[in-house]
Amino acid sequence: MGTVILIGTAAIVVAVVGCFFIWRIDASRAEEVEHVTPVPQPAPPPGLQTGTTDPGPTPPRTLGS
Repeated sequence: MGTVILIGTAAIVVAVVGCFFIWRIDASRAEEVEHVTPVPQPAPPPGLQTGTTDPGPTPPRTLGS
């Protein structure tokens, strides 16, 4: 009779620990999916970066030039 109680108790403990372990894995996966990554901003064009000098507007081109 003692063996049946021991096996039953061990089965219940293993079931509770296993459920908790699976629940934690599921919760961590849900947190990972819920985490929103910021959208990467595109790099500015080379002429618009800070520290560069602006040569000013270029004159309009004509058909003869």
